[in-house]
Amino acid sequence: MKNLSLSVIIGILFSAIGTASLFLTRDPLMAAIWLSFGNGLILSNLRFSRPDAAGNMVATPVPKVRFYVGIALIVMAVVLLGVQVYTDMQQA
Repeated sequence: MKNLSLSVIIGILFSAIGTASLFLTRDPLMAAIWLSFGNGLILSNLRFSRPDAAGNMVATPVPKVRFYVGIALIVMAVVLLGVQVYTDMQQA
């Protein structure tokens, strides 16, 4: 529980909202926005602990690849939100 920061908890919440919105509203674009943003927050901020040589638990840094994929998911969520706004404006 120590490795769950506020941004990871918010990411879990957003992912849960995205999953629930997919099942309740059947709107895949809105669910993809919530899930992309939530999973991006989780990937870019979740830290794991492992024992070092002395046996102490230390937090390992987030790997660069996982950080970049998390940032790419957040950017994709923003792009998908723009697509959602565009399609809503076209229908009105």
